[in-house]
Amino acid sequence: MTMSGDQQESVAETQPVAGKATKSSKWQVYALLHVIIAVYSLAGVCMKKASGTQIASLPFFAWYAGALFLLFVYAIVWQQVLKRLTLTTAFANRGITLVWGMLWGALLFAETISIWMILGAVIVFVGILLVVSADE
Repeated sequence: MTMSGDQQESVAETQPVAGKATKSSKWQVYALLHVIIAVYSLAGVCMKKASGTQIASLPFFAWYAGALFLLFVYAIVWQQVLKRLTLTTAFANRGITLVWGMLWGALLFAETISIWMILGAVIVFVGILLVVSADE
């Protein structure tokens, strides 16, 4: 089956260009990016949990296996995100890992979040917004 010139142009408009996402799918790519960054930060939680166990024990290996699995998933999805975003934008958004770390620390390890930590996170978030808006 062959397509007319108009049909080919229509299909070409919906296909993402290497390194860029189409406008209609960009929010989905950013959502995927932030979900996978949260997964990446959970690998750190697994490693923190492993550090509280006896070395070479079953719980130690279980926590590290969980971390390795999460890092494997992260690596695969990260490659897909990089197909659709510029490297600068993708790496700038990784700064949000700081916020995830604070959240996991407070929720899972009863760590205190200070006003200075919140201020630092806001500064990082503003930096991310500046990089992302400059990329558009």
